[in-house]
Amino acid sequence: MSKKLSKSTTPEALEAAFTHFNTVTDDLIKAYQQLEIKVEELNSQLVQANNKLLLKSQANALLAQRLSALVNALPAGVVETDAEGKIISINSAAKTMLPEVVETDEWPHNQLSSNMDMDGVVQLTDTTSGLARHLTIQTCPLNDRSNIYLLHDISALQQLHKQLAQQNKLASMGQMAASLAHQLRTPLATALLYAKNLERPNLSPDEQQRFSKKIVNRLQALEGLIREMLGFVKQSTPTEQPVAYHLENLIEEVEQSFAPQCESQAHHFRIIRNYDNRTTLTCRPKELVSAVINLLENALEHTSATGEITLEVQTDTNDLILNVKDSGSGVPQELISRIFEPFFTTRANGTGLGLAIAKRVIDNLNGKLSYHHDGSHTIFSITLPKDR
Repeated sequence: MSKKLSKSTTPEALEAAFTHFNTVTDDLIKAYQQLEIKVEELNSQLVQANNKLLLKSQANALLAQRLSALVNALPAGVVETDAEGKIISINSAAKTMLPEVVETDEWPHNQLSSNMDMDGVVQLTDTTSGLARHLTIQTCPLNDRSNIYLLHDISALQQLHKQLAQQNKLASMGQMAASLAHQLRTPLATALLYAKNLERPNLSPDEQQRFSKKIVNRLQALEGLIREMLGFVKQSTPTEQPVAYHLENLIEEVEQSFAPQCESQAHHFRIIRNYDNRTTLTCRPKELVSAVINLLENALEHTSATGEITLEVQTDTNDLILNVKDSGSGVPQELISRIFEPFFTTRANGTGLGLAIAKRVIDNLNGKLSYHHDGSHTIFSITLPKDR
């Protein structure tokens, strides 16, 4: 074969082949050297990236440690559960609020729901002290169906609310007692003065009868004041049950009770009816009748002898509207904001309870009681939802 190669291959061709081989070899050496440089650069970059990742991992671990310490130190309870309701993590505050979950390792959803009131407050009994504990719970759902629960112990706040309510109740009782004493003092003093006059030995029978009537009149005024006070107290704990009540029956009851009072004082009373006789509303009938009469009697007190009192009754799609109108001068602008306050009155012999009682009754029926003066009439408007 060597003989054949030597015959067919010239020295020039061999030289060219060796030259080409050397060139390719040089190119490969240069490429390999460049590849080594590139690998060295990539290794350097990889080391740098690894160092950055290591530093970031260390920083994240430190941050997680700090966050865990912070969550554990929070006064609010923090509980994390998985998709099955198993507790993944729970801080110290939550362990104190719900000591039973430490033993079960399961979120007590049913127990908490059954002890939750209308305001979303959960009441539990502390197993250590036996005292009631009130909690609010916020739920933060996550995308993987796990949850984070935030718990707040509002037991102290609930206790403060109870104490405040008790103090307000005592303050109201004190205010009522002071007002009652003030209101009773004047008619009682007058009755005592008339009774003292009956001791005079030279009184004629006519004078004795006149003083006796005045005493009876003052005692009746006392009885009326006490009755109104008791009515205000009873309104806070109604015993009458709400029923469907025909509007026509309401108007008849009001007319039968109030019309004689107007006649005795020579006032004109009229009723404007603009409603369907079949209209009904759900209410406590005696309370509502009493509230409307309170407004009419208030109008009677502020209307002159020649004045007129009107009860205007109408309905729209959803509501019943009663307007009590009188021809009095109305309430001074600076006093309008106080007219529904208990015990506030501008009359010497008033208790300041009539309007307050009426407003409470209307509010309890999800209605509205308002006042305005149209330039010629004082108007108290009642708006109540009617039955459909």
